[in-house]
Amino acid sequence: MPPRVALSRSFIFAIRPPPTRTARWASSKSRLSSPDLSLLRHRHLSDESPDGLVPYDDAEQLQEKLRSEFLSWKSRPELSASVPANCPRPHLISFESTPTYTLGRRQEDLTPNQAASLRRDLQVDLVHRHRPLHGRSFIPDIRKTNRGGLTTYHGPGQIVFWPVLDMHSPLYARYGVASYASHLESTTQRLLAEMFGIRTHISRDEPGVWIDDGASSRGERKIAALGVHHRRHVTALGIALNIDIPVVGDAHMNPWARFVPCGLDGKLVTSVAAELQSATNTSQQTPWDLSLLAARWAKMFEEGLLDASKRTFDATGEGRSR
Repeated sequence: MPPRVALSRSFIFAIRPPPTRTARWASSKSRLSSPDLSLLRHRHLSDESPDGLVPYDDAEQLQEKLRSEFLSWKSRPELSASVPANCPRPHLISFESTPTYTLGRRQEDLTPNQAASLRRDLQVDLVHRHRPLHGRSFIPDIRKTNRGGLTTYHGPGQIVFWPVLDMHSPLYARYGVASYASHLESTTQRLLAEMFGIRTHISRDEPGVWIDDGASSRGERKIAALGVHHRRHVTALGIALNIDIPVVGDAHMNPWARFVPCGLDGKLVTSVAAELQSATNTSQQTPWDLSLLAARWAKMFEEGLLDASKRTFDATGEGRSR
C-alpha cells in the first residue's frame, strides 16, 4: 500500500508555479449556468473550457474573489449589512478539474519521494465523457488547502461543488457548521438517489457520502468527499462527487492507487459509473453530461437554501428533502 501523503505549506509553495495570468472566470460578466435559479448564482466553469477541464488554481482564484466580496460586504456598518436587499446572493462554483492532489492544512511534510509518486504521469481515457478524453497524459498538480483532513484527488470524471455563501445571511435560515456540512452531503445523496437510484449514507465520524449496500463484497466505499472552510461564516471549498473517474487498476491510470484517500486505511473509493456497472454488469454507453448533473445539484441545493426542512435527506426515500 502506498505511503500516506502529507505536505507542508512551504513545500507546496516550492512546487506551485507562479501565477502567469488571470483566470478567465474571474470576470463577473461571465454567464450563469443555471438561469432558472431564483436565489443561487451558479457557474459551471467546465462549460467555458474547450475540453471541459478547469485548472484547480483558476477555480480557486474565482472562489477567493467571490469570498473577498462577501467579506467586504460583512465589514460594512451593521445597518447596511443587515438589510436583505443589500445582501450579496449565494454563489455556487462547479467544475471538472485537471488532475490535482489536494492536502489538508495540518498535514506533515511530504518527502520528495512521496511528491514524486503523486506527480508521476497519469493516463486519462474517458471515452463516455461528454467531451471524450482518449489517452490523455497529465502530470498532476499538488496543492495545499485550508480545509481539514488529509489527501484527496480531483480530476476528470468528477464534479467539484464549491458554494460561496454567508452562513448567517438574512436571505435564508442560518446555518451552523454541522448543518451546512449536512446540507452539502444531503444534496449529493438526493442527486444520487433521484438520478441513478444509488442509496447512500453519511457518517458523523467520517465526512462525505458513503455506500455500503450489504450486497457487495467490496464493503464500505466513498463516492463523494467533503472538505469545507469558513471565515467569518463565509464558506469555501465543498464537496466532490465521483461520476466516471477511474477507481480501480494500477497507479498508471487510477489516481487513487497512489495514496490512502483521506487517510482512511481499508476504505475504498467508488464512482457512479462503478456502482451502476456493478449493479447491472454493463458499462455506460451514452455520454456523461456533467453540466446537466451540476445544474440539477444546484437546483436541489437552492431548495435547501429557501426551505431549511430540505437540508437533510432520508435515504429510505421518505426524506424531508423531497
